[in-house]
Amino acid sequence: MKRIFASFPAGLARAALALAAVAMASGALAQAYPSRSVKLVVPYAAGGAVDMMGRLFAKELNTLNGQPYVVENKGGAGGTIAAAEVARSAPDGYTILIGATGPNVIGPAVYGANAGFDPLKDLIPISLIATTPYVLVTHPGLPVKTVPELIALAKARAGKMNYASSGSGGPDHLAGELFKQLTGASIVHVPYKGSGPALNDLVAGQVDFTFVSPLPAMPLVEGGKLRLLAVTSKQRTAAMSSVPSVSESVPGFEVAPWYGFFVPAGTPPAIVARISADVRKLIALDEVQQQLRKRGIDPSTNTPQEFAAFVSADLAKWTKIVKDAGVKPE
Repeated sequence: MKRIFASFPAGLARAALALAAVAMASGALAQAYPSRSVKLVVPYAAGGAVDMMGRLFAKELNTLNGQPYVVENKGGAGGTIAAAEVARSAPDGYTILIGATGPNVIGPAVYGANAGFDPLKDLIPISLIATTPYVLVTHPGLPVKTVPELIALAKARAGKMNYASSGSGGPDHLAGELFKQLTGASIVHVPYKGSGPALNDLVAGQVDFTFVSPLPAMPLVEGGKLRLLAVTSKQRTAAMSSVPSVSESVPGFEVAPWYGFFVPAGTPPAIVARISADVRKLIALDEVQQQLRKRGIDPSTNTPQEFAAFVSADLAKWTKIVKDAGVKPE
């Protein structure tokens, strides 16, 4: 390589050699990664949608790279505790956040500086992995089968009905607050530490309804343990075309959460590119597509640059919704 640059002026030759060395080191770094186990941090308790996706991707990444991918559940504060912890982790690619609308944009919008991290500066967006509407599900013993019936019952039982969420400041919490705001119904919010515990209490009849990802909810619906009323997307989805959207009865209602991979700021670009490439490979797999689609979740992917722009725009959107709804940390 020195011979190639021998005819260059001394300064240019040194700069070219330095750039070549960086490129070689970067390529070697990407090829060597991962050389040990990788931690996938799920910002909610076990049993919810993000947890299920984390375990699905952990399994496929292990197969792809021949290294263990270990899921670590860390709930609390709408997922921001886990996001902040990942933001403080070593920027080496061995700690990855399975992020989502809640911990990455809604949590920071609700908690502000108390979220413990800056969502646009302290984490690098790697790739979107999926988007999905939530589903509105009730306990089957609740005497309602449609959204209008739910609204009517909530108004008749003002202040006595409740809805569960995976925690204060999450998208399901905000979905409930938006529902209350647009319908004028007085409904009590009951926060849990994850959608898994929330669904357990809904099945047990301890709470009346919830907004939740279809991934953990649909098996319970199919088993007759929950009743499905609607989806939260603006329009009906292809996966559940017979299910009405909440917006058909409540104009202006729309909640469509997303999920994606994030790493700490400062992670080498070569490793960011490697993880991004791995995600694209997995999203293209038929098995992954089927596992997600059968639960009403749409697999998706984009580049780190596209995902960064997406997160920035979504943060602005939810910051406005939080302010307009007057949502405060609980």
